[in-house]
Amino acid sequence: MAGWEQTHRRYELVYAVAADVARRGPVAMDEWQQRVEAEYGSTDTFLLDVRRRWDLAVTARLDGRRCQRLAAVEAEVGRANADLREVLSAFADHPALTGRTRTPAVSIA
Repeated sequence: MAGWEQTHRRYELVYAVAADVARRGPVAMDEWQQRVEAEYGSTDTFLLDVRRRWDLAVTARLDGRRCQRLAAVEAEVGRANADLREVLSAFADHPALTGRTRTPAVSIA
């Protein structure tokens, strides 16, 4: 049961932080830092989880869509997950996110 509890805690934390960052900007992270580090161990790991959630949403939307452009899918995901997009934009230059590839290529064959 500990795995489910951790998953649920992290889900709630990611979306609470994301909503706050969307409202107040990157400075909001300062107030969440202690909780983020307690749950994830570091901001890097937290941001990578935000990125993982974003990538998963994009991949899910791409699934079964043969001719849709990635940019169009990302725009759709951005509308549905605006708060996650705000976190990724606000921390785009953070070392955990720089140099990371975008959503993995999906075969359309």
